[in-house]
Amino acid sequence: MKKVLKWLENFWYHNKWITIIVVFFAVAVIIMTTQFFTRDKYDAMILYTGPKLPTANETLEIESAFEDVLSEDYDGNGKREVTLNSLFLMTDEQLKDDKYLYDEEGNPLYINTGDMVTTKQQFTTQIFVGEAVICLLDPAWYDLVAKKDAFVPLNELVDDVPENAYDECALYLRDTGFGQYFTALNAFPEDTLICFRRMSSTSGLKNEKKEEQRYEFNKRFFVDLIEFDIG
Repeated sequence: MKKVLKWLENFWYHNKWITIIVVFFAVAVIIMTTQFFTRDKYDAMILYTGPKLPTANETLEIESAFEDVLSEDYDGNGKREVTLNSLFLMTDEQLKDDKYLYDEEGNPLYINTGDMVTTKQQFTTQIFVGEAVICLLDPAWYDLVAKKDAFVPLNELVDDVPENAYDECALYLRDTGFGQYFTALNAFPEDTLICFRRMSSTSGLKNEKKEEQRYEFNKRFFVDLIEFDIG
């Protein structure tokens, strides 16, 4: 047993980065393949990550709000359909904050902190190789990946960037006409950000032309969302 552990330790020491890269791309391929073969019919996917998980009914209402703004039937099936991929993920600070540990009636919520480790890995994977490019994120998770240049600056998407933007790449959802008009979006925390992620570096593993078309479609959809006019 000691020989095995010694061999593993030596192998990791000499091949750590190669192993990490190989595992990353292996996971990316598995995720993309799974998404391809299990994909339901929808035109766009929205990724939400934060400390409050919308209920099933709230999810349907949120998806309906996005569909009301969606102006294109991307897959040509005669329906405009949007799906919400929600990841329940809390920061260490939120796990100590009573605001997140109890429901509106003061009842304690059951939170499995062990699941957070797995969910954080899922979040990172979704950001860098996942299907969704329009993201709704808690500021803490946004800040974490924004440092890695994961999002497109707003001035590359629209001519007039709102003065109250969170930073160069994100807006508070509540400050957009879209967020103010559709009450279904109140299911998200008040500080939820909306942003648009860069095209995945692994897009070359897919049909490149098709991915570029899908990405441009999502870009048009994102612009429609943040330029939604209430009145």
